[in-house]
Amino acid sequence: MGMERGFVKVDSLCRTSLPSVSAVGDLINTPQLAHVGFAEGILVAERVGGIPVTPIDYDGVPRITYSDPEVASVGLTSTQATERGLKTVEFNYNLGGNGRSVILQTQGAAKVIAISEEDGPGRVIGVHIVGSRVSELIAEAQLIYNWDAEPSDVAQLIHPHPTQSEAIGEAHLALAGKPLHVHA
Repeated sequence: MGMERGFVKVDSLCRTSLPSVSAVGDLINTPQLAHVGFAEGILVAERVGGIPVTPIDYDGVPRITYSDPEVASVGLTSTQATERGLKTVEFNYNLGGNGRSVILQTQGAAKVIAISEEDGPGRVIGVHIVGSRVSELIAEAQLIYNWDAEPSDVAQLIHPHPTQSEAIGEAHLALAGKPLHVHA
C-alpha cells in the first residue's frame, strides 16, 4: 500500500494498491471533513456490495468555517476557475439588502460564480457566502453546483420571504439579468 505525504494513496474509488483494501476519511488526501469521510465510506460500501458508484466530485463538497461571521462555500473560487482556464461571470449580493439579515443584524455577502458563455451565464461553478448563519444556506448552493444549474434555473425558483435564502435567489436573479432588489 503506497503512502504520500502521510496519506494512504488511493484511486478515485478509494481503492489502495492492495486488492480488497480501501481507505477513506482522514487516511487519504481529500478534504478532512466528517461528511467527506461518510461519503467515502458509503462509496466503498456500495462498490464492495456491487452497486455502481461514481467518484466523488470534491469541488462539490460544502465547506464551512464555524466562526463569527460564518464562511460557507461550495465549488470553485474565482482564482481556481482562472487557474483551470475557465472564463467566468460572477455576482456579489450584499446581505445588507436582505430583509432577514437586517432583522438578524448581520452583514456579509453571497457570491455566485458561473461559466461565461456567449448567450449569458452558463452553469454555476461556485457559491461562497459570508455572514451569520450562512452555514444553513450552503445545502441549496450544493444542489445548484452538483446539479449543474444555471442562474436562470435558480432565478425562477421562489425563495420564502423574509429568509436569508433569498440572498441566493437574488444573486442568481441578478446573474440571469433579472435583478430584483439590486441596483447598479
